[in-house]
Amino acid sequence: MSRKEWVLVALVLVLGGLYVVFFSGWFGPKVIRVESTVRSAREAWGPGGKRVNPPGKPELGNVSFSLHQHYKLTSVKVVAVSDSQTNQYPHALWHLTAQGGSGPVDSLAYGFPVVGMTGAASGIGPEPLEPGVEYRLLVEAGEWKGARDFVIPRPQAAAR
Repeated sequence: MSRKEWVLVALVLVLGGLYVVFFSGWFGPKVIRVESTVRSAREAWGPGGKRVNPPGKPELGNVSFSLHQHYKLTSVKVVAVSDSQTNQYPHALWHLTAQGGSGPVDSLAYGFPVVGMTGAASGIGPEPLEPGVEYRLLVEAGEWKGARDFVIPRPQAAAR
């Protein structure tokens, strides 16, 4: 091969390497994209007029999360943002774990079970969420991690 051909091969290898490093995501952080939807108590009714939330707990199930891909989750946790800023180990209001990963999940709702996951502390279910408080969902699927902050809106007074 001539010198010109060697230079072209080297250039292609360098450009290919740069593409892999900067655009492939192989060497970057593994991030789970999470979006949240907060529904009012009125919208918490499911199909057929059946209530989605347990009676007396209108805040459960009013927050749903989309992960945009299927993941085998190993940890799901909801903490108060103010608590996570002041404590290294904040109190988890809802915490699920799975040793080998859950079933493939692309969405979940606060307080509802996730296939293949169990409560981190047995016998303790999700705690009620308070309106106006900022919370953070933390999800993990092996080395993939994601987080999303959300707030339950305060009830609006009925307009007359």
